[in-house]
Amino acid sequence: MAALNAIPHSALAAHAAQRIIALGVVLAVCYFAQPVVITFFCSLLFAFLLDPAVGWLVRIRFPRALAALLVCLLALASLYLVGGVFYSRSVAFLEDLPRYETTIKEMVAKVHDRVQNLESGFRRFVPQERQQQIAQAIETRRPRLRTRQQPVPPPAPAPVQEVRLKEEGGVLSKYVFPQLKFFYEFLLLASFVPFLVYFLLSWKERMKVRLINLFQGENRIVATKTIDGIERMVRGFLLGNFLIGALLATLSALLFWYMRIPFPFMMGTLSGFFSVIPYVGLPLAMAPPLFSALGVYSSLSSYVLILSFVAALHLVALNLLYPKLVGSRVHLNPVAVTVAIMVWGWMWGALGLLLAIPITAGLKAVCDNVPSLQGYGRLLGD
Repeated sequence: MAALNAIPHSALAAHAAQRIIALGVVLAVCYFAQPVVITFFCSLLFAFLLDPAVGWLVRIRFPRALAALLVCLLALASLYLVGGVFYSRSVAFLEDLPRYETTIKEMVAKVHDRVQNLESGFRRFVPQERQQQIAQAIETRRPRLRTRQQPVPPPAPAPVQEVRLKEEGGVLSKYVFPQLKFFYEFLLLASFVPFLVYFLLSWKERMKVRLINLFQGENRIVATKTIDGIERMVRGFLLGNFLIGALLATLSALLFWYMRIPFPFMMGTLSGFFSVIPYVGLPLAMAPPLFSALGVYSSLSSYVLILSFVAALHLVALNLLYPKLVGSRVHLNPVAVTVAIMVWGWMWGALGLLLAIPITAGLKAVCDNVPSLQGYGRLLGD
């Protein structure tokens, strides 16, 4: 307290104002330059995830550049293989859509029959006089509601000659080309990810040394601990979520195969990895098996059973696996996680939901290792 009292209030206010302005500048850059920032963050996360494999190859006397190249090529081949399997399954799924149409029509017809049965049961148990009284009350109330809610329309104005201006461009220039532009920009930025991941992996040690050399004296030790803390926390978060998603995907695929749901591997994988998305994971995990089951089941009890199994797996993973594999490494409190998801989801949409927790975990690692920011780290921590 004596040290705080010795500092002038103007200096404290100026220091706080500088931090607020710096935070505002960072958020503005993240918002207005989101394609570039998202591309860099995604590449950085992939680099954190692949770095242990590169480190293992380096320990067995592989040059780091060659080890990074081999790991990146292996990762791309794995993504290509998984994408090819999903593409073939998606084509087969689209070919089966007519069967889903007939199943949906049958379900609608069953619901209609049940509604008619309920109406007939109502007429059977309610006396005829009471039914007539209810019908008369509804009919006598309708004109009053119409007179209250619908005022008398004014007289129609005289017809005006219609003049149409010639539209510039057609359907392609108005609707198709903007979408093509979006996909072009997305593919252009996505094409940078493999190269950026390779450079981050191959130049890791050089970049780390040069980044630490930007500081002087004891600040170098703080910078080293900060970088190591960010790396450990983000890698633990990614590996923990990947293990949980893989486990849920395997169990879901086996369950869907046992229940004879079409395309169990694809639906189980989607359901398992959707389940690890914060807050919206459960409804997203339920959607693939429910839609796929339309081609097999028509009874309501079957869909309730599928939803129950997916919800049970999600709750077990959220309450038992997630605290041990992810929560023990991230150490973020629920309020910080919720606010982070709201902020980054507002700025970046769906990708913000996925990147919110690792970005916040990295910020907490910085705060935990910088003495002047440790109070903010305790504020974010659990």
